[in-house]
Amino acid sequence: MNLSREIKTAILVLGCLGTFIFGFSYLKGTSLFDNDLVLHSVYQDVEGLVVGAKVTINGYSVGKVKNIDFDENYQKIKVTYSLRKDLSFSSQSVAQLYEAGLIGGKAIAIIPAFDNSSLVQSGDVLKSKIKPGLTDLVNQRLTPLQEKIEKMMVSADQLLVN
Repeated sequence: MNLSREIKTAILVLGCLGTFIFGFSYLKGTSLFDNDLVLHSVYQDVEGLVVGAKVTINGYSVGKVKNIDFDENYQKIKVTYSLRKDLSFSSQSVAQLYEAGLIGGKAIAIIPAFDNSSLVQSGDVLKSKIKPGLTDLVNQRLTPLQEKIEKMMVSADQLLVN
């Protein structure tokens, strides 16, 4: 069987094109043969969460954020993420948004519920919860202190004027 140069070139080009598509999707972090669970959660604020952020269960990375967009009414933010297919937990589980570190941005932690309700399926919307980060906690502690200092400065100013 003798193949012409054109057929050999076509096979080579198609092979290179297939390798490029596979390599590009691999570097992007997506799989061509994607059979993961795709879940959604709706949050009020997702400041610091980016596409590609990790999704964890008990600190173990089991997926990543696929898409972040507004919901139908443009009032809340819908986060779409994928998890490994072999995981099984209740659809009453909670997707908690937490601060992954001081400079690590944010991530999603699945708090699984193992009750007798239905198991999670692709396309389900999990309940959402936001865990306050370190900066939020520091701001909560500093706000009353700042108010006291401002009152003290006003009274000290009045004392000096008198």
